[in-house]
Amino acid sequence: MSKYNIPNLKRACEILVFTGSSGREMSPLEISRELSIPRTTAVRILETLAEADFLARDGKKYALGPSLTKLGNITALRANIGDIAYPYLKKLTDITGETSHIGILSGDKVLIARVCESPLALHAASRAGSLVDMYCSGTGKVLLADLYSKDRNYIKKIRFQKRTKNTISSVKALQKDLEASLARGYTLDDEEYHDSIRCLAVPVKDKVGNTIAALGITAPAVRFEKRFEPKMHALVSSVAKELSARISAAS
Repeated sequence: MSKYNIPNLKRACEILVFTGSSGREMSPLEISRELSIPRTTAVRILETLAEADFLARDGKKYALGPSLTKLGNITALRANIGDIAYPYLKKLTDITGETSHIGILSGDKVLIARVCESPLALHAASRAGSLVDMYCSGTGKVLLADLYSKDRNYIKKIRFQKRTKNTISSVKALQKDLEASLARGYTLDDEEYHDSIRCLAVPVKDKVGNTIAALGITAPAVRFEKRFEPKMHALVSSVAKELSARISAAS
Protein backbone atom coordinates (compact mmCIF):
# COMPACT_ATOMS: atom_id res chain seq x y z
CA MET A 1 0.00 0.00 0.00
CA SER A 2 1.29 3.47 -0.87
CA LYS A 3 2.41 5.63 2.03
CA TYR A 4 0.15 8.36 0.60
CA ASN A 5 -2.97 6.20 0.85
CA ILE A 6 -5.77 7.75 2.96
CA PRO A 7 -7.95 4.87 4.23
CA ASN A 8 -11.18 6.81 4.78
CA LEU A 9 -10.84 8.57 1.44
CA LYS A 10 -10.47 5.18 -0.20
CA ARG A 11 -13.55 3.98 1.69
CA ALA A 12 -15.47 7.04 0.51
CA CYS A 13 -14.61 6.14 -3.09
CA GLU A 14 -15.75 2.55 -2.47
CA ILE A 15 -19.03 3.82 -1.01
CA LEU A 16 -19.68 6.02 -4.05
CA VAL A 17 -19.00 3.17 -6.46
CA PHE A 18 -21.12 0.74 -4.46
CA THR A 19 -24.01 3.16 -4.03
CA GLY A 20 -23.96 4.05 -7.70
CA SER A 21 -23.80 0.47 -8.93
CA SER A 22 -26.64 -0.64 -6.61
CA GLY A 23 -29.12 1.58 -8.45
CA ARG A 24 -31.12 2.24 -5.30
CA GLU A 25 -30.99 4.06 -1.97
CA MET A 26 -28.77 2.41 0.61
CA SER A 27 -28.76 2.53 4.42
CA PRO A 28 -25.57 2.92 6.48
CA LEU A 29 -26.08 -0.61 7.83
CA GLU A 30 -26.26 -2.11 4.33
CA ILE A 31 -23.17 -0.23 3.22
CA SER A 32 -21.31 -1.14 6.39
CA ARG A 33 -22.04 -4.85 5.96
CA GLU A 34 -21.38 -5.04 2.22
CA LEU A 35 -18.08 -3.14 2.34
CA SER A 36 -16.89 -4.36 5.77
CA ILE A 37 -16.67 -0.82 7.12
CA PRO A 38 -17.44 -0.08 10.79
CA ARG A 39 -20.94 1.39 10.96
CA THR A 40 -19.87 4.56 12.78
CA THR A 41 -17.15 5.13 10.17
CA ALA A 42 -19.65 4.56 7.36
CA VAL A 43 -22.07 7.09 8.88
CA ARG A 44 -19.34 9.76 9.16
CA ILE A 45 -18.26 9.21 5.55
CA LEU A 46 -21.84 9.20 4.29
CA GLU A 47 -22.64 12.43 6.09
CA THR A 48 -19.49 14.09 4.74
CA LEU A 49 -20.33 13.02 1.18
CA ALA A 50 -23.91 14.24 1.63
CA GLU A 51 -22.73 17.66 2.84
CA ALA A 52 -20.66 17.96 -0.35
CA ASP A 53 -23.66 16.82 -2.44
CA PHE A 54 -21.82 13.72 -3.67
CA LEU A 55 -24.62 11.78 -2.01
CA ALA A 56 -28.25 12.72 -1.44
CA ARG A 57 -29.88 11.71 1.86
CA ASP A 58 -33.54 10.75 2.02
CA GLY A 59 -34.38 10.00 5.63
CA LYS A 60 -31.84 7.36 6.70
CA LYS A 61 -30.88 6.21 3.22
CA TYR A 62 -28.44 7.55 0.64
CA ALA A 63 -28.21 7.73 -3.16
CA LEU A 64 -25.87 9.46 -5.60
CA GLY A 65 -26.07 13.25 -5.34
CA PRO A 66 -26.05 16.23 -7.73
CA SER A 67 -22.30 16.85 -7.53
CA LEU A 68 -21.61 13.52 -9.21
CA THR A 69 -24.22 14.29 -11.85
CA LYS A 70 -22.49 17.59 -12.55
CA LEU A 71 -19.12 15.87 -12.83
CA GLY A 72 -20.64 13.36 -15.22
CA ASN A 73 -22.11 16.15 -17.31
CA ILE A 74 -18.77 17.96 -17.39
CA THR A 75 -16.98 14.80 -18.50
CA ALA A 76 -19.54 14.21 -21.25
CA LEU A 77 -19.31 17.85 -22.29
CA ARG A 78 -15.51 17.72 -22.55
CA ALA A 79 -15.77 14.58 -24.68
CA ASN A 80 -18.27 16.22 -27.03
CA ILE A 81 -17.21 19.86 -26.93
CA GLY A 82 -15.55 19.69 -30.34
CA ASP A 83 -18.78 18.55 -31.99
CA ILE A 84 -20.85 21.05 -30.02
CA ALA A 85 -18.49 23.89 -30.92
CA TYR A 86 -17.97 23.14 -34.61
CA PRO A 87 -20.99 25.05 -35.98
CA TYR A 88 -19.81 28.09 -34.03
CA LEU A 89 -16.24 27.67 -35.26
CA LYS A 90 -17.54 27.52 -38.82
CA LYS A 91 -19.62 30.65 -38.25
CA LEU A 92 -16.57 32.47 -36.91
CA THR A 93 -14.40 31.35 -39.83
CA ASP A 94 -17.11 32.33 -42.32
CA ILE A 95 -17.32 35.80 -40.77
CA THR A 96 -13.59 36.46 -40.37
CA GLY A 97 -12.10 34.29 -43.10
CA GLU A 98 -9.54 33.02 -40.57
CA THR A 99 -8.86 29.67 -38.92
CA SER A 100 -10.82 29.18 -35.70
CA HIS A 101 -10.35 26.61 -32.94
CA ILE A 102 -11.46 25.64 -29.46
CA GLY A 103 -9.13 24.49 -26.69
CA ILE A 104 -9.64 22.80 -23.32
CA LEU A 105 -7.31 22.05 -20.43
CA SER A 106 -5.38 18.79 -20.57
CA GLY A 107 -3.03 18.54 -17.62
CA ASP A 108 -0.63 21.49 -17.82
CA LYS A 109 -1.25 22.01 -21.54
CA VAL A 110 -4.18 22.83 -23.79
CA LEU A 111 -5.81 20.33 -26.10
CA ILE A 112 -7.01 21.76 -29.41
CA ALA A 113 -10.35 19.96 -29.50
CA ARG A 114 -11.63 21.12 -32.89
CA VAL A 115 -10.49 23.34 -35.76
CA CYS A 116 -12.19 25.04 -38.68
CA GLU A 117 -9.55 26.02 -41.22
CA SER A 118 -9.60 29.21 -43.23
CA PRO A 119 -10.49 28.77 -46.91
CA LEU A 120 -7.86 31.34 -47.90
CA ALA A 121 -4.69 30.17 -49.63
CA LEU A 122 -2.53 31.93 -47.04
CA HIS A 123 -3.78 30.88 -43.64
CA ALA A 124 -2.63 29.66 -40.24
CA ALA A 125 -3.00 25.91 -39.89
CA SER A 126 -4.01 24.28 -36.61
CA ARG A 127 -4.43 20.58 -35.96
CA ALA A 128 -7.20 19.11 -33.83
CA GLY A 129 -5.83 16.80 -31.16
CA SER A 130 -2.57 18.69 -30.71
CA LEU A 131 -1.34 19.85 -27.30
CA VAL A 132 -0.02 23.39 -26.93
CA ASP A 133 1.71 25.30 -24.14
CA MET A 134 -0.46 27.66 -22.14
CA TYR A 135 1.99 30.54 -21.70
CA CYS A 136 2.55 31.29 -25.40
CA SER A 137 -0.70 30.39 -27.17
CA GLY A 138 -3.87 32.45 -27.38
CA THR A 139 -6.28 29.77 -26.21
CA GLY A 140 -3.74 28.61 -23.65
CA LYS A 141 -3.48 32.05 -22.10
CA VAL A 142 -7.27 32.19 -21.67
CA LEU A 143 -7.21 29.07 -19.53
CA LEU A 144 -3.98 30.09 -17.81
CA ALA A 145 -5.43 33.50 -16.96
CA ASP A 146 -8.38 31.77 -15.33
CA LEU A 147 -6.07 29.56 -13.25
CA TYR A 148 -3.93 32.59 -12.38
CA SER A 149 -6.97 34.56 -11.22
CA LYS A 150 -7.67 31.82 -8.68
CA ASP A 151 -4.07 31.14 -7.66
CA ARG A 152 -1.43 33.80 -8.34
CA ASN A 153 1.35 31.30 -7.59
CA TYR A 154 0.27 28.90 -10.34
CA ILE A 155 2.52 30.48 -12.97
CA LYS A 156 5.64 30.02 -10.83
CA LYS A 157 5.85 26.34 -11.81
CA ILE A 158 5.82 26.97 -15.57
CA ARG A 159 8.88 25.91 -17.52
CA PHE A 160 9.43 28.39 -20.29
CA GLN A 161 10.72 27.53 -23.74
CA LYS A 162 11.68 30.28 -26.15
CA ARG A 163 9.87 29.50 -29.42
CA THR A 164 10.23 32.87 -31.13
CA LYS A 165 11.82 36.20 -30.27
CA ASN A 166 8.44 37.29 -28.87
CA THR A 167 7.85 34.31 -26.59
CA ILE A 168 7.33 35.27 -22.96
CA SER A 169 10.08 33.63 -20.95
CA SER A 170 9.77 34.87 -17.36
CA VAL A 171 7.19 34.77 -14.60
CA LYS A 172 7.25 38.56 -14.27
CA ALA A 173 6.53 39.12 -17.97
CA LEU A 174 3.81 36.47 -17.98
CA GLN A 175 2.18 37.97 -14.91
CA LYS A 176 2.04 41.37 -16.64
CA ASP A 177 0.57 39.80 -19.78
CA LEU A 178 -2.11 37.87 -17.87
CA GLU A 179 -3.11 40.92 -15.83
CA ALA A 180 -3.60 42.85 -19.07
CA SER A 181 -5.56 39.96 -20.59
CA LEU A 182 -7.92 39.74 -17.61
CA ALA A 183 -8.50 43.49 -17.73
CA ARG A 184 -9.38 43.63 -21.44
CA GLY A 185 -11.26 40.31 -21.66
CA TYR A 186 -9.17 38.54 -24.30
CA THR A 187 -5.70 37.07 -24.78
CA LEU A 188 -3.15 37.40 -27.55
CA ASP A 189 -0.45 35.23 -29.03
CA ASP A 190 1.56 38.00 -30.67
CA GLU A 191 3.88 35.84 -32.81
CA GLU A 192 4.88 34.00 -29.63
CA TYR A 193 4.23 30.41 -30.68
CA HIS A 194 5.08 30.70 -34.38
CA ASP A 195 6.73 33.52 -36.27
CA SER A 196 4.36 35.62 -38.40
CA ILE A 197 1.23 34.13 -36.75
CA ARG A 198 -1.08 35.96 -34.36
CA CYS A 199 -3.98 34.63 -32.32
CA LEU A 200 -6.78 36.22 -30.30
CA ALA A 201 -8.87 34.13 -27.91
CA VAL A 202 -11.67 34.56 -25.38
CA PRO A 203 -13.24 32.40 -22.65
CA VAL A 204 -16.13 30.02 -23.17
CA LYS A 205 -18.16 29.73 -19.97
CA ASP A 206 -20.68 27.36 -18.43
CA LYS A 207 -24.01 28.41 -16.92
CA VAL A 208 -22.46 29.44 -13.59
CA GLY A 209 -19.70 31.50 -15.20
CA ASN A 210 -16.79 29.07 -15.00
CA THR A 211 -14.31 29.15 -17.87
CA ILE A 212 -14.40 25.69 -19.43
CA ALA A 213 -12.77 26.31 -22.82
CA ALA A 214 -11.18 28.96 -25.02
CA LEU A 215 -12.32 30.04 -28.46
CA GLY A 216 -9.71 31.57 -30.72
CA ILE A 217 -8.86 32.90 -34.15
CA THR A 218 -5.42 32.32 -35.68
CA ALA A 219 -4.24 34.34 -38.67
CA PRO A 220 -1.11 35.45 -40.54
CA ALA A 221 0.30 38.59 -38.91
CA VAL A 222 0.32 40.40 -42.27
CA ARG A 223 -3.47 40.12 -42.33
CA PHE A 224 -4.25 40.31 -38.61
CA GLU A 225 -2.65 43.63 -37.77
CA LYS A 226 -2.87 45.08 -34.28
CA ARG A 227 -5.30 47.75 -35.44
CA PHE A 228 -7.85 45.02 -36.14
CA GLU A 229 -7.82 43.68 -32.57
CA PRO A 230 -10.95 45.54 -31.34
CA LYS A 231 -13.01 44.34 -34.31
CA MET A 232 -11.70 40.78 -34.04
CA HIS A 233 -12.34 40.74 -30.30
CA ALA A 234 -15.96 41.80 -30.86
CA LEU A 235 -16.51 39.05 -33.44
CA VAL A 236 -14.86 36.25 -31.44
CA SER A 237 -16.55 37.36 -28.21
CA SER A 238 -19.98 37.43 -29.86
CA VAL A 239 -19.64 33.85 -31.13
CA ALA A 240 -18.18 32.71 -27.79
CA LYS A 241 -21.26 34.05 -26.00
CA GLU A 242 -23.49 32.07 -28.35
CA LEU A 243 -21.44 28.92 -27.74
CA SER A 244 -21.50 29.53 -23.97
CA ALA A 245 -25.31 29.76 -24.11
CA ARG A 246 -25.45 26.50 -26.08
CA ILE A 247 -23.21 24.75 -23.56
CA SER A 248 -25.22 26.13 -20.62
CA ALA A 249 -28.38 24.72 -22.15
CA ALA A 250 -26.74 21.31 -22.56
CA SER A 251 -25.34 21.07 -19.02
